[in-house]
Amino acid sequence: MNKVIKRTIAIFILFFTALSLSCSDSTTAPNTGSISGTVTFVGNWPSTGEVQVSVYQLLDAPFIPTGPPEQATDALATTTSYDFKFEGLDKTSYAAIFVGWRDPANPAGARLLGVYWANSDSVGISSQTGLPVQQPSSVTIDDNNVDVSGINITANLNLAPQP
Repeated sequence: MNKVIKRTIAIFILFFTALSLSCSDSTTAPNTGSISGTVTFVGNWPSTGEVQVSVYQLLDAPFIPTGPPEQATDALATTTSYDFKFEGLDKTSYAAIFVGWRDPANPAGARLLGVYWANSDSVGISSQTGLPVQQPSSVTIDDNNVDVSGINITANLNLAPQP
């Protein structure tokens, strides 16, 4: 075969290989994921302040959030349950998902109302200390579990200051 035919065949092979690779389905997992679930509220809604759900990557002893959350919902309206979904989270382990109350005028007085942990029928927060009764359950987003669902939390609204 002459050189021109060999080059032409090589170019066609490269062209069709590139075309077939560009048309194939991507098997690469997304770079981010999500965490979703339901919060069930018990007790009386506080007359002041805001209730929200937050996800934290880091905790400090004794099991309290360190720094701002990775994501948080807007302030929730009065309801008996709330379905949440945090999207665009990095693939990593998240140390805790808390339901909390805070007064925007006094953020230092924030209170935990519930936490995701092994016993989702219990709020997991001590009414005496306001801290988790044990290590919260962590949630991991990875290539095998990009969209984590079924994160159920019970939150006791009576742990917020009541008038």
